[in-house]
Formats: sequence, C-alpha cells, structure tokens
Amino acid sequence: MRLLILITLIIFPLLSPADCQRLAPARGVPAASDQTWALATLNLWRWRDDRKNSELDSPVSSAVLEARVNAVAEFVVAKLNAPHVLALQEVENRAVLDRLADQMAQRGYRYRSVLREGNDPSGMDVAVLYRSPVKIGAVRTLFSDQQFHGHALYSRPPLVVALEAPLAANLVVVHWRSARDLKKTWVHEKRQTQAALLANWVTAQTPPLIVAGDFNTTWDAGRFSDSYERFEQSGLLNLWQSLPEKERYSFRHRCRPQALDHIWVTPGLKPSVSKVAVSRGNAGRYDSLYGSQGVAPISDHDALVVYFER
Repeated sequence: MRLLILITLIIFPLLSPADCQRLAPARGVPAASDQTWALATLNLWRWRDDRKNSELDSPVSSAVLEARVNAVAEFVVAKLNAPHVLALQEVENRAVLDRLADQMAQRGYRYRSVLREGNDPSGMDVAVLYRSPVKIGAVRTLFSDQQFHGHALYSRPPLVVALEAPLAANLVVVHWRSARDLKKTWVHEKRQTQAALLANWVTAQTPPLIVAGDFNTTWDAGRFSDSYERFEQSGLLNLWQSLPEKERYSFRHRCRPQALDHIWVTPGLKPSVSKVAVSRGNAGRYDSLYGSQGVAPISDHDALVVYFER
C-alpha cells in the first residue's frame, strides 16, 4: 500500500497539466479609436452557472460563478478595451451572459446579449454581446435541424446576427466540433461535413460576411487541417494574415501554438479593416486555469480582435 501511495504521489503531478514554459507576457489589445469599432472572438472555457440543467451539466459553486463573472468582465474591459462586439463560445445560457453584461454596465459599458439555445447535451452555446454604436436586426441559427448519423450535426449551431450599423453585414459565430478522437472516421467526417455545409452557405450569400469563432482547426497541420482547407474554399479572407507570423496563434495544444480561433471576412470588407490584434495571457496556462476554475486566467484561448473603420 505504501508503495502504491508513493507511486501515485510521483506520477500524478506528471499527469496533471502545468503551465507552459517561456510564454509571452500577458498583454491586452489597443482600444478602438473614434474612427473605428472593434469585434473580438473569445472562447470562454465552458462558462457555466451554478444550477444543474442537464445530466451532463457540471455546475460551479455560486462563489465561483460570481468570481468568474467579475473576472471575465474585468478582462473584457481592462484587456480587450470593451470591444463593440464580442463573439463568444462556450456560454451556457442567456442568464449567465446577462450577468456579465450587468457587471460591465457597472464599469461603464452597456452591452446587449444575443444567444439561441443549441443542441449541445452539456449545454454550451455560442453568443454575441454588443454595444453602441452597433445596431443589429434579425437573429437566427443555421443547420440546427441538420442530422449526422442520427444526431445533430451541429451541437452548437452557427449564430447569424444581422449587423445594421456601423457596418451592414451578417456576423456568423461558430464553434465547430473538436478534434478529440480525430483518428475515428466519423469524427473526421463530421468536421468535414460542418466545414463543407458552412462553406457552401457562404458562397451562396450576397451581403458582406464576417465569420468568427472557435473553428477547432488550423492550417498546415495534416488531418487536423482538412476542415480548415475545406472552409477556405468559400473564398473568405482569414484576418490572421494581417499579423506577423509569430503572432498567429490563439491556443496552445501541449504547449505548441495553434490558431484555432479565426475571423474571416468577404474580400469586399478587407479595405475597411484597419487593424488586427491578439491578446496574450490565457493560452498555455493550464494549471492556473484549472486551479482557479477559470478565474485567473479566464480561458484557455487568447482573444482575436479586428478593428473596422466606421
């Protein structure tokens, strides 16, 4: 028994996630100027409330929920300089989103929320927070009834928000299937089907498009890149190209930098893009994230931000 305990004490720390070494220092992004407005995309790392809403739901304590709401609000204001639009992934429901909006109102920024419940059995959804001068019109989801092998193709259906001002365009917020079990044929096929369906939808649109979110894929990474390459055929421009090559990442998989979060635009919008930036301080800090339950840092993803001319 003593030997078993000793082995456990030695091996368990090795298996536990630890913060990566030689990480870039934490930093925020510039504030939008009077002549621009900013749009950011951010995965909020399974941001749950304190109630058990389904069999697969793992609620947090009320104290952790309050701490996370405060920490995310502080991050959005202090590090992201309160972008005018936030495209969010892994948000459980409208109520927790509105708690965030309330906290940011106390900091002087009045946001409105948009969320449509999807098909994720664990309750995760995509969402949008926006503030003046942004105005929106119709809101809908795509492919919410589409089936794949008897189950929903999209656990988190793409959310389409019609932007009316200061730019007339459709914003699409996505969160594709992860690469977990990618060697399995059905996982690869599902990711490819999601990419192909959205790419075909994009090519059929006439209004300007901004497609943002966690795509769970990137370039030049073999089988993991297949869904990226399929969506790339839609003809949209990936705004990572506006940043130096060494800055093109928003996540770290086993400490290796990856660009999982993307913002794509139709070619006609490129002249209105004045700047692109990415925050630092979240990605690669696994031990700190899990140990604080998402308070410091608030996510395992860094935020990608684009600034448009008004």
